[in-house]
Amino acid sequence: MNEQSNDKSSMTRKQYRQQREEADREFQERDRKRIQVEKEYARTHRQAPEELVSAQQELTEHKVAKLKRKLNWTILYLVLGIILVMLILFFVD
Repeated sequence: MNEQSNDKSSMTRKQYRQQREEADREFQERDRKRIQVEKEYARTHRQAPEELVSAQQELTEHKVAKLKRKLNWTILYLVLGIILVMLILFFVD
């Protein structure tokens, strides 16, 4: 570890700048390659818009049907509750 710190301290500013520039170039090249690979992957694994729309519509229809069922049961329970309260008030009086 001391050798590395000695190597860095013994470098001239010009050598250090060249080393940093080289590291930056390597990073930029790796980043360009990564972005290119990601774009290529996205192109090959992209779903057709029709498939996305149909899947979204199917999900929405399922959620709406489920909500309708819950709402119908809630209305039924409320109506039965109102009838029960009316009967209790009628017969208790």
